[in-house]
Parts: sequence; structure tokens; C-alpha cells
Amino acid sequence: MGGRPGSGILLTLAKEADGTMIFECPNCKETIDSTEKQCRFCSAPIDAGAAERAAKTLARVNQACSDASFMRTAAVALLVFFGMLFIPLVSWYGTWGCLILFAAVLVMVVRWWLRFWNIESDDDDFVRSRRTVGVVTLLLFFPVIRFVSVLAIALFGPGN
Repeated sequence: MGGRPGSGILLTLAKEADGTMIFECPNCKETIDSTEKQCRFCSAPIDAGAAERAAKTLARVNQACSDASFMRTAAVALLVFFGMLFIPLVSWYGTWGCLILFAAVLVMVVRWWLRFWNIESDDDDFVRSRRTVGVVTLLLFFPVIRFVSVLAIALFGPGN
């Protein structure tokens, strides 16, 4: 059973190779298959509709955490490129790195808020991910406001 490219098998944390999804048992919090009739750990009965909704929510939470982790890495790289602006021989790379990563992180932030703002989860990883995205959003807020204000003055300011 391969996970090699082109094999048609998708493996993620919430979706198994045969298409079944996993979720946490509402009783014992163990991870189980959404197609089970009862929990294999605590024998609690499982409602099929609730299991499917919980599995879909878990898949969205996992994707939100993954996207936030990638965004955090890109934001740290943005800071590294910003630091390169002050090193004489590599400042050109710092300039281009800042411009490209700033745009990429801005797109990632907007995309994350559009896709995952309404997830209700008390999962510790998701709470950390939401906090990470909030911090990155705040860090991007000031440069974006500065850019918009300079652009507005250039377009609509005195002398135009």
C-alpha cells in the first residue's frame, strides 16, 4: 500500500486510505473510525451523523493547524529577510525576499481567516494556531496600513 505520488491514495491525519474518517469518541476521547457503531475503547454507542460531523470538523481543524504552522514558518523567514536588509552584501536578496514573503504571508493570513474563522474547537493545537495567526495578522496590520496611507496620499493628497 503505497503513498507514492500518483497512486491515488490520500493519507492525512483525519482521512484514512480507504476513505473512512476518524474522530474523537465523545465519551473517552480516543480516536476512532467514524463508521464504527460503538467505541472500541469504551463501548459507548456512536451516532453515525454526529460521527461524520465530528470527523469533518477534525479534518478542518487539522488543516487549519497545518496552514497556521506553514504561515508561522513563512513569517519567521520574512523576519530573516528583513534582517538581511541591513547586511551590505545581501541587502538586495533581503529586499526581494521581504517583498515576496510579505505578499505570500498576507495572502495566507486572509485565506486562513476566510476558511477557518468559524471553527468551534477547544483543541489545544487549534487554539495555538488561532493565536499564531492572530499575532501574524497584527504584525502585518501596521505595514499594510502604512502602505495604504502612503498610496492614498499619493493618489488623493494635496497637489492632486
